[in-house]
Amino acid sequence: MAKNDLQEIHEYLSEFGDNPPKKFRYGFERFCAQVVRMPQMFSQYEQNFKYRIAVIAYGYLVFYRFDENSGSVNIYRVLHGKRAVELLIGD
Repeated sequence: MAKNDLQEIHEYLSEFGDNPPKKFRYGFERFCAQVVRMPQMFSQYEQNFKYRIAVIAYGYLVFYRFDENSGSVNIYRVLHGKRAVELLIGD
């Protein structure tokens, strides 16, 4: 799902020129670098504590889970904060 989200975001932001997709990509890459170093640094999502949430460029939110046993980070969704997020991330 997250891969599709990223493609849709890129296509949408591209409608506004070259800079918005670049700014979004920079924000996402910065998030990835941070979460690899400190996966628990971002807050748990209040609607579903299975997820952690990070805000990146243009009000987009990254929903991910951190598995303490394996040390892996799995990104589930990347959504704009104005969307009905609680309906979209499921379990």
